Amino acid sequence: MPNFAIKSSALTRILLTLTVLSAALFSGCGVFSDFARDNQFHIGSLGLQDFISPVKLKVGILPFRDEVGLGTPDAGPNLAVLMSERFAENSQLVLISPAEAARAFASTGFDPKVELTAEQAVELGRILNVNIIMDGAISQIDQYRQRVGWRHLVRFFTNQQTYLDAVLTLVAFDTSTGMVISARAGEGIYKVGKHESDPFNTDRGIPTPSQESIEEGLELAIDDAYYRTLDGLAYTPFKAIVVAHQGESVQIAYGKDVDLKKGLDFVALTHPETIVNKINVEYQIPGGAKARLEVSEVFDQTATLKIVEGNIEVGDFIQSWED
Repeated sequence: MPNFAIKSSALTRILLTLTVLSAALFSGCGVFSDFARDNQFHIGSLGLQDFISPVKLKVGILPFRDEVGLGTPDAGPNLAVLMSERFAENSQLVLISPAEAARAFASTGFDPKVELTAEQAVELGRILNVNIIMDGAISQIDQYRQRVGWRHLVRFFTNQQTYLDAVLTLVAFDTSTGMVISARAGEGIYKVGKHESDPFNTDRGIPTPSQESIEEGLELAIDDAYYRTLDGLAYTPFKAIVVAHQGESVQIAYGKDVDLKKGLDFVALTHPETIVNKINVEYQIPGGAKARLEVSEVFDQTATLKIVEGNIEVGDFIQSWED
């Protein structure tokens, strides 16, 4: 599947900006900020959150499940490549190779047709040494005809517009706990072309979507899923497992690869308390700090932290911390 570049022009951006501002002025209080928050309009960095992590988050994206039957075994892996390339454009993230993520997933024997579980996300996180694992699916490809604007008022002697609607689902897991930090659907509605409506034609069938229209729709859905997922990633602290402990120092398997810097503060928190609400959604509330650490040496893919206070063991997770 080709990786088409998303096209935009200065004029398009200007017109879109004017449209959004008009909606804000004439539609009542809160409309503009709500749209930006939900990423219905993507204008530069408008509506995007600042990442709380002082270093880059390492992310792996698994091959997508094909739930619509596109008919090619490469569809899922290709979507993972394109999605990885989109997230890699963000300066706060480091994406591992989709091929590496696919190999690790295959080595576990997990069923590729079934959604990833929390336990599986934790296991894959340990294998790949990533902060976040994303599990996605191609969940909808529909083509339909619709009269828009004034056309729906004249039902027989006007044109219908043909659209393709592509939907991708994307779930991001915190690999330290297996908790879902984002579960969003990205939608791409692509205008295919006009269909002349004939009142004497009883054929109401919709033609099979072309390869080009499917690719264009999926590309738009990738972009939408990216923006919709950012909120969850932005509020995720950087976490690392302690892989070695000697004297008053510990070691983690992250370093310059995620822009770790000397002097950064970390903490090890006591085991979190799990709370389940009335609709069976689990939330974890971490306890107080049992140890405080500071980065003392940084290498390419490892770092050493000195223990400032408290006790810590190999296998404990530590996370970035700002007082």
